[in-house]
Amino acid sequence: MHSSALGCMAIVIVTLCSIPVSAEDKTVHEGIYYGPENGTEYQKERCQLDIHVPTNQQKFPVLIYFHGGGIVGGSRGGPDLTSQGVCLVAPSYRLSPKAQCPDYLNDAADAVAWTFKNIEKYGGDPDRIFIGGMSAGSYLAAMITMDKSWLDKRGIDIDRIAGLLPISGHMITHFTVRKERGVSASTGLSDEFAPLYHVRKTPFPIFIQCGDDDYPGRQEENRLFVAMMIKYAKQPASDIIYKEYPGTHGTFGRDKQKQEDFARFILERSQLAE
Repeated sequence: MHSSALGCMAIVIVTLCSIPVSAEDKTVHEGIYYGPENGTEYQKERCQLDIHVPTNQQKFPVLIYFHGGGIVGGSRGGPDLTSQGVCLVAPSYRLSPKAQCPDYLNDAADAVAWTFKNIEKYGGDPDRIFIGGMSAGSYLAAMITMDKSWLDKRGIDIDRIAGLLPISGHMITHFTVRKERGVSASTGLSDEFAPLYHVRKTPFPIFIQCGDDDYPGRQEENRLFVAMMIKYAKQPASDIIYKEYPGTHGTFGRDKQKQEDFARFILERSQLAE
């Protein structure tokens, strides 16, 4: 076989396997496929996740974090709390217009189910899994968490999670889902593809963050979600927190207090806070 052909085969093998990358305080396992066995080529490309594992620890809490990008872009990543003893699971997922609703919701549910079923192999604690995300990722996280049917179909009780952390996410039907249906972005819609549609009392706490100069209406729909959770679902006010931080949709994430509050929520509920 020619050396060029061997090189191509090596590239293919590397992209399909988990690649552990060591750092001083963590090991990163990159490009783990979490989708169905009979997935399409596009699923095999997009349905991958990275695991950032704290070193010299076992039974650590886990944050599954979905990236933003309007469900049309973005790349996997998330807050790195490995130095504080928290594992990060960062999935990517199929994007519109190549994928259509509910493809990306199915991907998010598959990523969470995979984590519940496999994270112990990496040292994680399946009883201390948090789910979060930014913007579109927050929408996916909230949808598959508030509507239990997504994980029920995969044999997982989503109420096992330790907490939900939506960051500036749609609580109404996402604008990309609306666009796919030919509905204007200016048309408010809250159907079965809206977290607001699935308001229910949860056994886990919820911490929502937004910018004080966020996208138009973003604060209002998150405040409405909180109000409905407290008034109609009878969620204890202490178990659903909403906070705003200085900045726009794209800048408030750099606020130091926001980052500290996000980490503190996970650490306190993981019994890791000093």
